[in-house]
Amino acid sequence: MRIDESSLIDQSSSTANRAAESQRIQVDSAASAAATGAAAGDRVDLSGLAGRISQTMQALSNQSAQRAGQLRTDFQAGRYQPDVQRLASIMARA
Repeated sequence: MRIDESSLIDQSSSTANRAAESQRIQVDSAASAAATGAAAGDRVDLSGLAGRISQTMQALSNQSAQRAGQLRTDFQAGRYQPDVQRLASIMARA
């Protein structure tokens, strides 16, 4: 079997050219998509909203922990007096 070195060089050169062209098309497509998206005003920024949600969740968690601590203290000291009528009403609905 005889291998023609010039055909190997031509094949590798054309393969490299196709790969470069493919990359150029991908870059051009991404740039064009970014420009189109920016022009159309398609943008969403959730970082501010996520921060506010996180702060609210943290505040609720802190309030719940404080309330539970206060109830525990009141119960252990014998000061916790539940509203029996309210409890009965809630239990009757369940």
